Amino acid sequence: MTKELLERLRVNDVRFASRLMSDVENNVQSKDMNDLLYAHSLKAVRIGITGPPGAGKSTLIDQLIDQFRKDGKTIGVVTVDPTSPFSGGSLLGDRIRMSQHTLDKGVFVRSMGSRGMIGGLARKSHLLGEVLACTGKDYILFETIGVGQAETEIIQNVDITIVVLVPEAGDEVQFMKAGPIEVADLFVVNKCDRDGAERVSELLSEYLQDGKEKGDNVPEIFLTSSTSGHGIEDLHEKALTLIERFKSSGELELRRERQYLKRVQGALRDELVAQFWNGQPELDMDAEITALRRAKKSPFTAAKYLVDSLNK
Repeated sequence: MTKELLERLRVNDVRFASRLMSDVENNVQSKDMNDLLYAHSLKAVRIGITGPPGAGKSTLIDQLIDQFRKDGKTIGVVTVDPTSPFSGGSLLGDRIRMSQHTLDKGVFVRSMGSRGMIGGLARKSHLLGEVLACTGKDYILFETIGVGQAETEIIQNVDITIVVLVPEAGDEVQFMKAGPIEVADLFVVNKCDRDGAERVSELLSEYLQDGKEKGDNVPEIFLTSSTSGHGIEDLHEKALTLIERFKSSGELELRRERQYLKRVQGALRDELVAQFWNGQPELDMDAEITALRRAKKSPFTAAKYLVDSLNK
């Protein structure tokens, strides 16, 4: 079944991929399937796009998709909408805002609810990204909700992070409290046709310059309009340049190693809670986790192996 699964994904069977992602969201997947998805998803580049509600992230992504498609690149998009704490439902409106790509076989947009997960990325979003990567998508874009300290979870799942702000976010205190400021690789001040865009850019630039350590690279700031397309091409080119720089310097591999470690730790916590968590002390398993990664075992399989080893 696993070989058939991979082949159907490789030929970009959209209906099959959709059903598989639904299974993933509903925890209907095996260890072998997780390993297969992980091992065949490593070539795709993952880009996180985050910022406050109303910043125009979905429209910005829509414009970026156009730029990638002009280059002949294929795109998968995972968008996370907040889930109602009362009804458990989500609006899932991002697919509507990106509807112009519905008939494009080189683009696949999947929306999902956050299901109460405060980190912005829903619990299964990284697995959905792996399904999309197995369909041959060159880039996977993750759009996340909210902005704050918890949003730093995004760096556990993506290769570069783009933080989107708006002219109305000009309060310097807001910048200093925003967790993503510390993890962003690029900044965007969107809706730059509004008053205050230049001021926000200047304040942010000053804050970044004041906070940098010697030798640190200061993230660039782009003024964009996701409705007119202003600045989108420059943002797209800089994102690609940054990714290539990270590849050549070895930074990309270091980031992915840290991401894998974090994902294993998260999955391990879930396993312990589900099975027998009883206050046992945390164990130093970094070396064993690294060996499992090199063997291309999924984080979920690695966590299960580590939990089983504690029972011996």
